[in-house]
Parts: sequence; structure tokens; C-alpha cells
Amino acid sequence: MRINRFPKMAALQYKRALRLGFDEPHAKAIGIAEATKYAIFKNLSYKRRVASEKEAVVKKYKKPETLLDTTTYEIFKLQALDGWPFVGDKIYTDEDYDRYFMKWGDEVKSKIEEWAEEIIKKCDEKVLKSENKFFNECWKPHRDELSSVE
Repeated sequence: MRINRFPKMAALQYKRALRLGFDEPHAKAIGIAEATKYAIFKNLSYKRRVASEKEAVVKKYKKPETLLDTTTYEIFKLQALDGWPFVGDKIYTDEDYDRYFMKWGDEVKSKIEEWAEEIIKKCDEKVLKSENKFFNECWKPHRDELSSVE
């Protein structure tokens, strides 16, 4: 089975969040939110993304934009709404992570998560706390590994 970058990014960010002390449900939510963020906003500046997310909160959730929290997931450059990561116009939870990986099956999911865990073990905590360093030192050198699982 061919594996694209999205599930690898989700698993890698999930393991990163666990290592940084987030609990399991929030780590999974961070994993899927981060993969989504990279997929949607890879060419959009943080400032413009934050502005579009504030608009989405007002339009879709009918909540004031001031409810978006920028400190809970500051390391990941993710805003939070109701305690969960908010990307684009959606709140992400651990259920989104689990639902996404259902299509891959338990065996493939396990292999992807094992791959991610091995990478995270080798990353310095200082690198894990920096979005740019993490991207350049932990993600870029490994993103094309594990291109398929038998």
C-alpha cells in the first residue's frame, strides 16, 4: 500500500505532542490538525491563516473571534477553540485522528506510528519546541521514507 505524506505528518506530530507532554487525546488532535494545517496552508503566512480562522469562528460557530486561544498550542502555531486545535474552519479532536487512520487499517497505522516514534526519539527537545527546526530537522529528512507498507 502506498503511503503519502499526510498520514506520516499526522503520526509524527502526534508523537511529537506526546513527547512534549500533551495527553493522548490532545496529542492525536494536534497530529491531525498539524497535518491538515500543512496540507491547506503550506503557502499561506501565519498572520493570514489566523485572520481567516477568526472569520470562520464568527461565521461557522457564531462565536466571537476572541474565543480563539493562541497559547494552548503555541509550539505548534495552532489556535484553539474550546480547548481543541482549530485549523481552517474546523475543531480537531482525537476522534478525527482515529477516523482518518481507520481507512489505513490497524497494521498500517501501527507501522506509520512506529516509524514516527523512532524519528521523534532521535529529535532533541529544543528542536521539538521549534516549528521551523522541527520541520527542517525532523520532517524534511524523513518525509519520503516509508513510501509503502506491505
